[in-house]
Order: sequence, then structure tokens, then C-alpha cells
Amino acid sequence: MNMNGVVMFSIFIACVIPILFLLFLRKFDLLHTGKVWKNFATLGGGMIAYWIATQINPFIVNIGWATWDQVIRISAPIIEEILKALIILYLISRSDSNYVVDGAIYGFGAGVGFAVVENIEYIINNPQLAFAIAFARVFSTNLVHATGSGIIGIALAYQRGEKAQFSGIGFVLLGYILAISFHALFNTMVSAGTFLVAAIIYGFVGFGFIFYIIKRGLNIQKEWVAQTLGEAERITQEETKVIRYIETVDKVLQPIQQRFGIKKTQMMRALMFKQAEIGIKKKILESDTSEARKKETQKIIDTLLIEMEELRNKIGWNCMLLYRQVYSERALEVFSLLNARIAAAGPSQKGGGLWSTLADRMKQSTRQEENQL
Repeated sequence: MNMNGVVMFSIFIACVIPILFLLFLRKFDLLHTGKVWKNFATLGGGMIAYWIATQINPFIVNIGWATWDQVIRISAPIIEEILKALIILYLISRSDSNYVVDGAIYGFGAGVGFAVVENIEYIINNPQLAFAIAFARVFSTNLVHATGSGIIGIALAYQRGEKAQFSGIGFVLLGYILAISFHALFNTMVSAGTFLVAAIIYGFVGFGFIFYIIKRGLNIQKEWVAQTLGEAERITQEETKVIRYIETVDKVLQPIQQRFGIKKTQMMRALMFKQAEIGIKKKILESDTSEARKKETQKIIDTLLIEMEELRNKIGWNCMLLYRQVYSERALEVFSLLNARIAAAGPSQKGGGLWSTLADRMKQSTRQEENQL
């Protein structure tokens, strides 16, 4: 392979692998609260942040405010993390954003966008070391950039769930300090000539932290759904339990697909994700300090409720009944719920008593048929 081929292959690696890390994290957004268009926006925002940083960092050196080494160790981490955070701040402040899972993924995306452009510049300026640079950066520097902005995204998203505005702002400041410190320490290590293995380990520590927060945030969101959904939305206990144990959804939907086909199974998935987002939005609504955003969030909830009812009508009562019944039985088997089958929604829950009665009658009918045989 000639030099041009090596450079192009290195650029390909330097662009694709960071995006693969982002896609890996998106897979753990099991409730599908993050929006794909926002991921593209964060990638673009990170790229723009890099261009602005390339104007500011040399300017500081040229006017004599700092040496290049001081810029790398101190001012660059501050400037770059603030610039990457601008697109995250915009997206998280919108009413259609949710909890820390969104913040972590959007923040990670901004860091990836920043790192990809920086990778390309480094490779083009050092063609003899193109492959080595690409390999080293995608597993170290890129993960540090993504972790830094991911931490800020987490802090900004968490702040929306804080009822006390002062503590929320304090948490955001703590997030900025942690992100900048994490970035600055890495730059200092690299400038001091740390081993590549140490730099890679450092990068994966950051990635592991973001991964942990996403998993933790997902569990919190599932609990929110269980707490907030019910009578007002005509959502039964079985439906909320499916969302709480979303990791097993393929098993739950398998009988649906066998009996009703792929189209209705896809509708059922869409219904689940809408229900989950309604539950999360309702919880955020309780603590959001912005009255304007509260009104917009309520509008989103109302729209989701209408879309949910439309989906239910398209799915049909018989498919919905099987869905609830299958999960009730599987929950006993897989999770060993305490001493009884999942209790259906009571008579006071709109729609719950009807579904429970139908499910009980279906089971009784099945037992009678088995006894006759």
C-alpha cells in the first residue's frame, strides 16, 4: 500500500472507530429516549467546536498570554470543554430531552465530532505516522474528548431533575470541573511522555464511567415509568412491567410476532417506547424549574398520549390482551415474582379492570378445554 493509501485507510479508522463507540452506547438507550437527529447535531457541533478552538488556542500563544505547553495543559481543556458543551446545552435545554441517558449520549457525540476532525488534521500533517496516530488516538485521546463532554452532558441533564435550582447549578459546575480536570490531567500525562498503554487505559476508564452512568440512568428511568404511569394513561401494571424489564422484550413479543406478524410487533414496540417516554416526561415535569418548559413538556405528553391511543386502536384488543397475558406468565417464570402472578390493574384503573377480567376468562377457558381433553 502506498503512502496515500495508508493515509486514507488511517483517516477511515480515525473516523469510523469513534463513531462505533457512540453507536455502541446508543444500543443501551433501551427506552429509545434519545433522538437520532440530535446525535447528528452533536457530531456537527463538536466539529464546529474544534474549528473555533483552533482559532482561539494559537491566538492565546501569539499574544503572549501563555506558552504552547501551558495552553495544552491548562487553557485548552477549559476552552475545548466549554465549546463542546454549547451544542449539548442547547439540546438538553429543549423540552423534548430527557434524563442523564440522553445527556451522556449527546455529550459523548459532541466529543466524538471534535475528536474526528482533530484526528484527520493530525494524520494529514504527519503522513509518515498516519496509522500509528490513528490507532493511538481512537483508543485514548478520542475517548477522553468524548468522556469530558459526556460528563458535562450528564450534569446538564441531571440538573433538569433537580427541584432545587441552586443544587442543580452546583451539580453542573461540578460536572464542568470534573470534565476539565479529566481532560487536563490527560494532556499533562501525554505532554510528559506517558506510555501509550497508560493513555489507552485512561481513555477506557472514561468510557467505562460513561457506560456505567448510562446503565444507571436507564434503571432510574425504568423506575420512573413504574411510578408515574397508570390510571390517567390507561396503562396496566403488566405494560409498565414490560418497560421495567425491557431487556427481555424480545421474548415477550415473540408470541405476538408468531400470531399477529411483524407489523403488529413493530407497532407494539413503538407503543412501549411512547409509554416509556410519557412516564419519564411526567417525572421530569414534577421537578423542572422552568414554567415555559413545563408547558411545552405537557404538550409533548398530550401528543404522545394521542399517538399511544391511535397505536392501540391499530394493534387491536386481542393483540393487546395477548401482550399483557404473555408478560404476566413470563414474569413469574423469569423473575420469580413473590408468591403470586402479576396483579392486574384494579377496577379503579381505567381500562385495567376490563383487561384483567378478559385475561382471567381466557385463562379459565383454556383450563376448561384442557380438562375436557
